[in-house]
Formats: sequence, structure tokens, C-alpha cells
Amino acid sequence: MKRYAGPIMTAQQLRPRVVSAGFWCWAAGAVLLVAFGLLLAFSPDALPSLFRGMGALLAASGLGLGFLAGRARLGDERFRRAAIALSLAVVVVLALFALYSRGPIWLLIMILTMVGAVLMMRPPALEWFARDQKDEPT
Repeated sequence: MKRYAGPIMTAQQLRPRVVSAGFWCWAAGAVLLVAFGLLLAFSPDALPSLFRGMGALLAASGLGLGFLAGRARLGDERFRRAAIALSLAVVVVLALFALYSRGPIWLLIMILTMVGAVLMMRPPALEWFARDQKDEPT
């Protein structure tokens, strides 16, 4: 007896590899943002309040990026655009913060979030996200 494995996936419904890779870059960047943001915000050392505030801001932006990336992975075009905008804003803030704090970990987080944004803007990803808009009647 054969078991039912669910609906048959067509080639149009399968998620492109660039979308999965972009999601995992965003996910890794979001985890690092939250971890190092919280580490900075709640550090027992005597840090200036600017660093503590930046840590809280980076942790909150990591949570937001993780949420938006998860929703974009499901195929929602609006969340993809919002995640791209947030990741570009995070890259700008991290670039300025990395110059001020001289921390090399911020550069890794910048690279991960930027690569995730670029991968989500590739043509196969754009076609996959636009598939729902083609199917809907206007």
C-alpha cells in the first residue's frame, strides 16, 4: 500500500536555491545580531550608554530581520521587500558602528545580511516571488 505524500509539487512551486541561501544568510545574521546585541546591552563592564543603546537596537533589529526573513521564505513579496530594506539599513548602521567600535564581528554580520539581501534580489528569486501575483486575477 502506498502512502500519500501530499500534493505533487510542480517546478513553479519549488523554492529556488537562491531564496533558501538568502534566508539562511539572513537567519545567521539575525541570530548574530541578537546574540551580540544582547551581549553588548547587558555587558557587566563599564560601557558608555551609546554602546548599550546600540546593543539593544541591534538586538531588536535582529529579531525583526529574523521575523521578516521567515515570512519572506514562505513566499510573501511584501515581507521580502521589507527584509531587504531592513537589512540595508542594518548594514549602514553596522558600518558606522564598526568604525566607531573597531569590532570585527560586526563586519561578518554586515556581510551576512548584505549577501542575504543580494540573493533575494536575484532574477530566480524575483520570478519565484512574482508567481503569486501572476496567478491572481486582477
